[in-house]
Amino acid sequence: MNNPDMVAFTIGRVVMAKMTTGRPLSWNTLRARLMRIAEGDIVDLPAGVNAEMALAALRYLPEPPGASRCKG
Repeated sequence: MNNPDMVAFTIGRVVMAKMTTGRPLSWNTLRARLMRIAEGDIVDLPAGVNAEMALAALRYLPEPPGASRCKG
């Protein structure tokens, strides 16, 4: 699934679900939630979102600010 519209849909659903909880939303919490969904976590799964969609969204997101792929 490499459809940018579906990626936007997935990210939007996850963000909206997170916002309704009243908990803070950050780059890290968004990525962490997408990772949990991609790994099969279905607790409080936003409607219309599945593991494959979460994985595709993670592939589209750039690295978090300040992150480096090479650590050493």
